[in-house]
Parts: sequence; C-alpha cells; structure tokens
Amino acid sequence: MSAKLKGPDGRIPDRLPDGRPAVSWERRWTEGVLPLWLVATAGGVAVFFVLGIFFYGSYTGVGSA
Repeated sequence: MSAKLKGPDGRIPDRLPDGRPAVSWERRWTEGVLPLWLVATAGGVAVFFVLGIFFYGSYTGVGSA
C-alpha cells in the first residue's frame, strides 16, 4: 500500500538531478483524482449560478419594488 518515498517528506522532487522538471507540464494539469481545470470550471459555473439567483431575486418578488 505504501509507495517508495522519493524525498524526506514523501513528496516527488520538483527537478531531476540533471535540472529537467520531474513531471512534464502536460501532466501537471491532469494528475490526481480530478483534474484541476475541471474543479475550477465547476466552481466558476456554480458562482455564476448563485449570482444569477441573487440577480433574479432582486428583479422579482419582494425586493423588486
């Protein structure tokens, strides 16, 4: 279950000994359980949705007059 540790605290080092990045830039956005771009897109849509509800409520109902 436990993987071989790469550094003293278990993290993969940022650079290889020859200076190249340890993880390619293409994989940095797609590593993990959910890609970061997917989480950010869902969060942005949720923010617009909640703001839309507030704007809709300000033009209809009790606060409209």
